[in-house]
Amino acid sequence: MERILLTIKGSQRDNGRDEQIEFMTEGRLIKTADGYLLEYDESELTGEEGSITRLILKDDSVTLLRTGKSEVHMIFAPHSVYESSIETPEGVLRMSLLPLRVESELYEKSGRLSLEYELSIGSLSTVNKLDLSFKSVESCIN
Repeated sequence: MERILLTIKGSQRDNGRDEQIEFMTEGRLIKTADGYLLEYDESELTGEEGSITRLILKDDSVTLLRTGKSEVHMIFAPHSVYESSIETPEGVLRMSLLPLRVESELYEKSGRLSLEYELSIGSLSTVNKLDLSFKSVESCIN
């Protein structure tokens, strides 16, 4: 397991409004048989304090799993619509996700991930971007 420093930039656009968030946090990177597992603890900044986000990074897809305050499961695979439901404190909501861009460069001690996707939950539809970069904590110290 490699301790990493993550930089996360996200944006969401709906009805002409553009919301952005950017933050840094520490996480963990684990090499798996077919890719990497990246995980980090959510914070008050994201509104998901107490939750853990895990990204399963493979050559042809990215799976996002969030457990804690709300349960989220999303699969980003080029040209594939992913349909699921999201458990929230207010109840279960239906979700549809269409990836527009899934790009990654992954190495043992650093990497980046770039996602752009349309997300529909009920009658609400947004275009979202997530840019994530990471490097080992060790390389930040040296």
